[in-house]
Amino acid sequence: MQGEELPIALILVLGVSAIYFGVEVDRRRKKLHSIFNTFDKQESRIAVALENMVESGQLKPYSFIAHV
Repeated sequence: MQGEELPIALILVLGVSAIYFGVEVDRRRKKLHSIFNTFDKQESRIAVALENMVESGQLKPYSFIAHV
């Protein structure tokens, strides 16, 4: 009887651990998404378009250093 309970307990512990791991990963993903995702879809398209214009030479990238 003791041998039959051990695998059930182990399965329960592993199941609860997997659920906790999934919830924790989702919580951290949402936190990072809220911190670093500052663009919505329309702004993302604009940013991609601007990057393509810089790569093609139509625009020059902004420089923080003042040219003397």
